[in-house]
Amino acid sequence: MAKKTVAPAENDRIRLRLLAEEDLEQTLSWRNQDDIRKWFFFQDRIEPANHRAWFEKYQARDNDFVFIIEAKDLDGIPIGQIALYDIDWEQRRGEYGRLMIGEPAAKGKGYAQDATQLVLEVAAEQFGLKEVYLEVYTHNQAARRVYEKSGFIVTESGPEVTKMSYFTHHD
Repeated sequence: MAKKTVAPAENDRIRLRLLAEEDLEQTLSWRNQDDIRKWFFFQDRIEPANHRAWFEKYQARDNDFVFIIEAKDLDGIPIGQIALYDIDWEQRRGEYGRLMIGEPAAKGKGYAQDATQLVLEVAAEQFGLKEVYLEVYTHNQAARRVYEKSGFIVTESGPEVTKMSYFTHHD
């Protein structure tokens, strides 16, 4: 099944749009930053050829959506990414992740929070999901604060990984 078209979503500070081929160089540079990749479960540096191969497969998946975060107050430049993936359309649930703010000028300014809240709106309104879940390193307190502030609740907490879910108000 082909990937469905998803309209850009925006609020007063940011705009989310689907990842495009021309974003690959930038998203790879963000993902390979040491202070970003240490929070991913797969922490190795990613080679350009592997990133391109991932993108080729990504384009054909109808359950995987990576959004580029553009900052309106920084002239609309791309500053990071966020994703909804492993979507089970029948169960109306999907995973949240791949969040990163890669532009130094945008770090620590609340964009991750804005993007999280906006992607949850997309999950509920455009995708009709009832549940969005995630896994985060238990010691990643900054990310956990963003998720809790956005309405995620802890469903399972272990010494290494915490599982959280957000439930939309869909019937």
